[in-house]
Amino acid sequence: MARATVQDVAKTAGVSVGTVSRVLNGSPAVSAASREKVNEAIRRLSYRPLASARDLRRDRTMRVLALAKNLESLVVSEVFRGVGDAAADSGYVSLIAATAGDLEREQQLVDMLRNGSVDGMVLFSPTMPDEDVDAVAGQLSVVQVCEIVDADAAFGVSIDDRQAAYDITRHLIDTGGRRLAMIAHRSARSGRLREAGFRQAVADAGLPSGRVLSGEGGFGFHAGRRLARELLAAGDLPDAVFCGTDIAAAGCVRELTDAGLRVPHDIAVAGFDDSAQAEMCVPELTTVRQPAYEMGRVAFAELLERMTVPGAHRRGRVFLPHELVVRDSTKG
Repeated sequence: MARATVQDVAKTAGVSVGTVSRVLNGSPAVSAASREKVNEAIRRLSYRPLASARDLRRDRTMRVLALAKNLESLVVSEVFRGVGDAAADSGYVSLIAATAGDLEREQQLVDMLRNGSVDGMVLFSPTMPDEDVDAVAGQLSVVQVCEIVDADAAFGVSIDDRQAAYDITRHLIDTGGRRLAMIAHRSARSGRLREAGFRQAVADAGLPSGRVLSGEGGFGFHAGRRLARELLAAGDLPDAVFCGTDIAAAGCVRELTDAGLRVPHDIAVAGFDDSAQAEMCVPELTTVRQPAYEMGRVAFAELLERMTVPGAHRRGRVFLPHELVVRDSTKG
């Protein structure tokens, strides 16, 4: 008897190949009903994932490329770990590359997809313009993750950055914040969405417009310190500060503490990402946790459908749930 394939499971369950892959990879982006149908089909067909994955397309390289500007961020590394694990579960090898924001280098790596050296690509914060991302995604198997450009053809997996920023700003307000400020990261699309969420939360609370500081160049620990110095120098200090990343929040806390202020007693500070810096900071940071590993697994599941199903849906978004993590840096 011939070995069952992913397509057999999908046909028996009455779902797409991508849905089967998402169930196999443990993705939360599947309804309970669909998950039960897939699991029942797997049992009926005695489906074996690893062996069958290799039978999907014999003309494939069975390689995918995960591409980012850098690999320093915990979010990037966890996303790519999720991509790699999900790829391995389906018989694929994941290749990881960083471009350091070099457009020429990025184009060379994208050419690996164009010339068939890899079967698909996961993009994290590409350097190329939106229209170029759109053109590539319109012709080839591409899925964006976290930093999703406004492109008609490109599919993306992320959290709702605007809503997450809104939620953490509401936490600062609900725990007594009345004069709010934000240290923003406008060079990243997610940073601009987080700023929009911050502004909306402040407006909905009927509070005076929060002050937003955004520096040029990097957005790390030293940028957080520098922008915190600007807050201190301006006087009329806020009683709560939301920082677009944990590492910037750690720099902000350090600068405020060096100036003799107590966090959160004098100023509450919140970050974003739930990175290692959030727990290493003193006090530990209240932050937003992104399900980075799960986003990577879902991104590969979506990519697998695009690589294996002719004419698979290419547009749209999948938003995974975020989580507010309250620690000692706020008054909650």
